[in-house]
Amino acid sequence: MSTPQTDGQGINLHAIRAQFPALANYVWFQNGGVSITPEPVAREHIRLMEELLVRGPLHVIYPEEEYPRRRRSMETIARFFDVSADELALMRGVSEGFQTVLRGMDWQPGDRIVISADEEAALLLPCLHLRDLSGVEIVKVPLSDTPEEAVAATVQAMDGGRTRLLALSHVTTDLGYRFPVEAQCHAARERGISSFLDLAHSCGVVPYRLRDLQCDYAGLLSYKWMMSPYAAGALWVRSEMLDTIRVTYAGGRGEKWLDFNANTYELHASAERFQFGPWSWPLVHAWACACDWLTEIGPEAIWDRVGSLTTRLKQGLAQVEGAELFTPTAFQESAALVSFGLAGWTGADLANALRDRWNIVIKPLPHSHEGLRASLPFYLLEEEVDLLLTALTKLSAEGATH
Repeated sequence: MSTPQTDGQGINLHAIRAQFPALANYVWFQNGGVSITPEPVAREHIRLMEELLVRGPLHVIYPEEEYPRRRRSMETIARFFDVSADELALMRGVSEGFQTVLRGMDWQPGDRIVISADEEAALLLPCLHLRDLSGVEIVKVPLSDTPEEAVAATVQAMDGGRTRLLALSHVTTDLGYRFPVEAQCHAARERGISSFLDLAHSCGVVPYRLRDLQCDYAGLLSYKWMMSPYAAGALWVRSEMLDTIRVTYAGGRGEKWLDFNANTYELHASAERFQFGPWSWPLVHAWACACDWLTEIGPEAIWDRVGSLTTRLKQGLAQVEGAELFTPTAFQESAALVSFGLAGWTGADLANALRDRWNIVIKPLPHSHEGLRASLPFYLLEEEVDLLLTALTKLSAEGATH
């Protein structure tokens, strides 16, 4: 394999890839599941765990040191998304953040939640469960060929009943559609409808100011495209919307103060009121470190690089006999996920063959389509994309006898 040089996006791939020792073990197309971690971030996590070993639990022994550090980490994470730290509540993941929003709203039979037809369990399962508990109506917006059609379909679904919430993945987990959420959430706001975005597959790879997405609430993750160790997450609540959802789980992290004798309390005025930890703070500090690491590389440079890699794969798949692209061809309607099928092969068999014969790690699609989902982090090489295409070409020829 040739030594990569600084590419057209201004990223020194040789230096970046040297920070991922795990790349010596396989060809990596599974970053959308759980990312491998760059050495600077992993070393910071290790340092923090060693600190616990040597010094003990810092928030107990050295609270004057640890609590300001916790605040700084939350401010670093917030700064990455250009929001206030007071708008963030730590969660274990997007699912918990979405549950916090759902359970914080009053639901009546016949109320409607609008989601997309390609939602993962983090959004779909809580909605279906709420349907069975409270009699709400779940409407799935079909995937559309153009952003304009997606907005029109969303508006039609919201206007068709007593819609209370629009909940979408910015980038869908299985098929990699990137929705025009700015327009969809804006349309919801015009109708007095709240909106929640699952940002698991866009935060850390798609550059944006979170407020510009126009949503009211959003779920964030540390361990996919933000390259931080598994697992931490956060719920973002637009400051103007803090009082629109009630606190359902009043746990021992959401109080501003608690009087054990008078049996009185006051919750935080910020999004911290929704927290009900505890959490592994070394993971949260490592997430803040990953934010700085990504910022130093440059979000726009990362995004340009991802666009180049995904376009290369999509164009290559068009030349593979029997390949079918499930993700939109246009990069403007997708992100770092490319899903596809190959005639004559199941997704599981295809993934196993790629791992056994070419040492390629890639995810079989689990739900609506038979095929694979390739994740393309910015540090992949063009020759690794080409290796995948070469392997698929060979497997396609074998498909008839497989």
